Amino acid sequence: MKKAKLLGSAGLSAVMLATVLAGCGNDSNNEQASSSAPAAASSEAASSASASPAGDADPYAEHLDLSVSWWGIGVGFEKHDEILQKLEKDFNVTLKPMDIGWDNYKEKAQVWAAAGQLPDIITNSITNDNPATYNEWVKQGLVHALPDDLSAYPNVEKVAKAPEVQGIYREGKLYAIPRMTYPNTDLWAVDRAIYVRKDWMEKLGIQDPKTFDEFEAMLTAFATKDPDGNNKQDTTGIVMNTLGYFKSVFVPTFPQFGNQSWVQEDGKWIPFYASKQMDNVVVQARKMYADGALDKDFAVEKAGEANQKFYQNKAGALAFNVDSASGATGIRAEWEKNNPGQNFFDHVKVLHLWPAADGTIYRHTTNSWWSETMINADVDDKKLDRILRIYDWLLSPEGKEMFDYGIEGKDFTKSGDQYTITRPKDGDSYIDLKKEYPSMDIVSQLAMWRNVSAIEDSPINRAAKGDDMVQFIQDELNWQMQNAKPIPTAFEIFTMSTPAKDKLSAINFDDDFTRMILSKDDPVAMWHDIVKGYDGKGLQTAITEVTAEMAKQGK
Repeated sequence: MKKAKLLGSAGLSAVMLATVLAGCGNDSNNEQASSSAPAAASSEAASSASASPAGDADPYAEHLDLSVSWWGIGVGFEKHDEILQKLEKDFNVTLKPMDIGWDNYKEKAQVWAAAGQLPDIITNSITNDNPATYNEWVKQGLVHALPDDLSAYPNVEKVAKAPEVQGIYREGKLYAIPRMTYPNTDLWAVDRAIYVRKDWMEKLGIQDPKTFDEFEAMLTAFATKDPDGNNKQDTTGIVMNTLGYFKSVFVPTFPQFGNQSWVQEDGKWIPFYASKQMDNVVVQARKMYADGALDKDFAVEKAGEANQKFYQNKAGALAFNVDSASGATGIRAEWEKNNPGQNFFDHVKVLHLWPAADGTIYRHTTNSWWSETMINADVDDKKLDRILRIYDWLLSPEGKEMFDYGIEGKDFTKSGDQYTITRPKDGDSYIDLKKEYPSMDIVSQLAMWRNVSAIEDSPINRAAKGDDMVQFIQDELNWQMQNAKPIPTAFEIFTMSTPAKDKLSAINFDDDFTRMILSKDDPVAMWHDIVKGYDGKGLQTAITEVTAEMAKQGK
């Protein structure tokens, strides 16, 4: 029996419900480079998809249809390429796509939940972003608990047993498979980067900033001193891929602002936005905007839209991450396309942050995962087993091999531990597998984000991205490890659930912070008023509850 719940937290009108449900139907020459196989993809890796973790003779005898939601899955699955075909053939399933968008996926999931139309495999981000909704879904029986014994699915079991995952168990049961970003929190160090035009700095006689004031002055100079030499005031200071990346510029001012964590202040644990340290942040952010150091259009630009200003020599800095420089559509390729004949690395570098008040340079870190897979409570035991088998393979070294190298016999061959890449080239680099196989971007990330594959120093990355790009990433990672320390973070609070804390997810910090930047009112007074308004959403009660919970842990 399909479970249909009218979830009060969804806040959906009947018109919106009808509109979204109307769209809920299922969408249906050879250059070689020899390299050594990475250890993770060695012949000693886990068994192939055709083998049974549970030891059954033929666990895939019965064909099953599995509906699955993902961002843009309709387009990604439309071609029904060989990667998707292989996955479906190996597991004897047909994957039925149910599309979600980045701007509406949470609301759409709530609509499906309310109407009893959740897919079998649910993509969401409520374990991180909205624990109140996670609790509600568990309480109302909308999602399936994972088996207590996951030994038949050892790669899934490894995720389930990770220490940081224990916070999302409910009464001893786990109702989600967290989508891990990195195997450890250190690697988050390269998930934030400030790219800067070093040629503009040289032209204007600017040294690497050692304080926020020097940083802001540099960006203002980019906007006002004609760094491109066209005798026009048509440049800006810094643009951002998204607001999240931009927040890193304030880490030296207030470290926990960079990862939006809780901080202990005056004997209480409080969310970053309620900290006294926010006073300096809002003053600095407002000044950047008023002086032209910050892109005037940042509040209305869509994710990635402002990047073009950096590529087209209209901005002197770009807030993104380190690996965004790589790939056929990455920062380097886009910049060089707009600046033919010029080498990206001759003109652009990553700017390192300056020390905080305590003399420490801090680097980005955050929770080990973002978003999760949940399984519809209505699936039967056969479907549950099949889904877990698929996920176990997606998390396996053999799955990694396919996502790194492509299809054996077509995109690569191997002999022992030697790999030969046989897929075509796109310019100087091998063609992006995600371009060749549109489903790869989805299938490869269903179980984990695989960010580590993109940044590791591996033969496949050197062959596909080029030595200079791999070295660029490794140099930055090494610099961060040697010179910076991770932001002090109370990770346990990320997944802590208390009645009032769960409701704080209704606070839209980004909107309020943006409104403060754009306003002409006193930024500190305005921010204090905004935070005072959060009291009506349970802020003070949440602080009391979290402080009490942390005290029980001796913190």
